[in-house]
Amino acid sequence: MQRKYSIILFLVSFVVFSDSISAQNQGVLSGDLQLNTRFFESDSTRDATNTPFYDYLKYSADAWFNLNYQVSGYNMGVRFDMFNNSNIFNATREVNELGLGFWYISKKIDKLDLTAGYFYEQIGSGIIFRAYEGRPLGIDQAIQGIRLKYELSDKWRITGFTGRQRNRFETYKPVIKGANISGYIKAGEKVNLTPGFGVVNRTIDTETMNTIAQEINGYSLENRFTPKYNVYAGTVYNTLYAGKFSWYTEFAYKTEDAIRDLDGLLINPKFGNVIYNTLTYSQKGFGITFLYKYTENFDMRVHPNATGNFGAINFLPPMTRANSYRLMSRYNAATQLLGEKAFQVDLTYTPKKGLTFTGNHSRITNLENDLLFREFYLDAEIKPQDKAKKWRIISGLQMVDYNQTAFEGPKPDRADFVRTFSPFFEYNYKFTRRKSFRLELQYMLTERNRVLFGEDKPEEKQDLGNWIWGLAEYSIAPKWSFSAGSMYNLHDQLFFPTFLVARIQKATRFSLNYTKQPAGIICTGGICRFEPAFSGLKFDVTTKF
Repeated sequence: MQRKYSIILFLVSFVVFSDSISAQNQGVLSGDLQLNTRFFESDSTRDATNTPFYDYLKYSADAWFNLNYQVSGYNMGVRFDMFNNSNIFNATREVNELGLGFWYISKKIDKLDLTAGYFYEQIGSGIIFRAYEGRPLGIDQAIQGIRLKYELSDKWRITGFTGRQRNRFETYKPVIKGANISGYIKAGEKVNLTPGFGVVNRTIDTETMNTIAQEINGYSLENRFTPKYNVYAGTVYNTLYAGKFSWYTEFAYKTEDAIRDLDGLLINPKFGNVIYNTLTYSQKGFGITFLYKYTENFDMRVHPNATGNFGAINFLPPMTRANSYRLMSRYNAATQLLGEKAFQVDLTYTPKKGLTFTGNHSRITNLENDLLFREFYLDAEIKPQDKAKKWRIISGLQMVDYNQTAFEGPKPDRADFVRTFSPFFEYNYKFTRRKSFRLELQYMLTERNRVLFGEDKPEEKQDLGNWIWGLAEYSIAPKWSFSAGSMYNLHDQLFFPTFLVARIQKATRFSLNYTKQPAGIICTGGICRFEPAFSGLKFDVTTKF
């Protein structure tokens, strides 16, 4: 009840304050809406059943409505969040909440930029601190508090903040505070540096610490330890630009902190560290990027009882290719916070106009060098050079070694690894400037080593077996898009169809999608979660004004 009154009070204050200022000055009002609705259709054949959503709820809706106002140097905004029978926080249990999910007021005073309320922020690449949102995974790690940004000069800025992390419509009790200084240095005619340094501290509240201590006291004597209220983390980073080269490097360190191991038990490593490097060379027709990351004991949370994708203070950049094709993205590597060694090479080569090759290789192991993930990817894009330029072809191949046991846990009668071989093909054709057609064809073979390379040792079934994917899409720009496609599982001989109609009217997009999809891991930027099978109708609306 108290939260409801505070929401009403803030909205009234927002309107009154906006009107009083805009009476003297013309302000700018903007906003946006995202509405996602789901209608669940039970389908026991495809395992889309035995959850509340299929048994009796039958419907869910998630909505985010933003209002932003700018006037006389003030910036202010509110966001209304609604979760009706939502499954984005927990795929098997509904959440019903609504209210004011985000608000802020900011003001630029000379060289000082002041923000009060909720804010998103990042230090370096996010290794020690990143407050962000990822709506498909139910993530919103905004900080509620105060943030100050001060321009030391036209090339240097310092940022300081303190507050508590958002937990839906509440906040976690532990306090987070941090500071960051970043700048720009011109070291030569073609040499520039953008260095930075940041620190973060988290202090656990007494109530949460008592819960942690109680759990530790239940352990055997050799596994007990005294948890720390405070954890400190620091990072040094820099981007060097030298001609056709750019090199980003970052080193981060955190102090002793209670974290959970892979079995969910509390441990107390004396330190954690991350080394992250990205080296890029680019010239006309050719570009190559090398990435390397070493991670050890770098799980940073508001407290160790916050698990999964919730309560994370930092963000470790992913080290795998972001694949957009349906089957190519089926097996992706979740970032290993406790320990991983990873590298990636990404290559683009255009030998002549109209022909481009893209290649990628990534490999991730644990600290004992046991393989967790490996990918080989190559594609070729062909465009005609005639004036009409009506068609375009993309064709390629992907091979993945995915340690399913490490990422998802052991599964009965399944091999530890899924080893795939996946050719794919995409064809685009423009009939006119407004009308176009696109065709996707993909095939995923599992048990690659046995089937293709004659591996003598027979393997158990790898996950759900082999897949075929096909999609046809017809678009009438700029308003209409129609598509029909299906995944087909060769082992179970099951189709997973999808039919979509989308309509764009100026800044508004409507989409209606009837689909059936198998269970699997859904990843966004290296953050992953398991999502059960889905069967039903999706209706989504996005708009801006």
